[in-house]
Amino acid sequence: MHKYRLVAKKGEGTFSEVLKAQCVKSGRYVAIKCMKNKFDSLDQVNNLREIQALRRLSPHAHVIKLLEVLYDQPTGRLALVFELMVGG
Repeated sequence: MHKYRLVAKKGEGTFSEVLKAQCVKSGRYVAIKCMKNKFDSLDQVNNLREIQALRRLSPHAHVIKLLEVLYDQPTGRLALVFELMVGG
């Protein structure tokens, strides 16, 4: 996650926490959903229903855009990088 500078924690649920971050290169703010579960392989990550649905629906005016999937194989950690929604 050296591409992003963490700014603040936005929320947390049973399966993940969401962080506000800033892209070091572009300065763009994003939301990073850090999954609490560990994953064994990239195939397991790519077969997640959430990722498949987001990729299938993109671009759509009423669905937040998935910008990047960050998977660290040695640790099994997964983070989904989304555009940051501003406001209420």
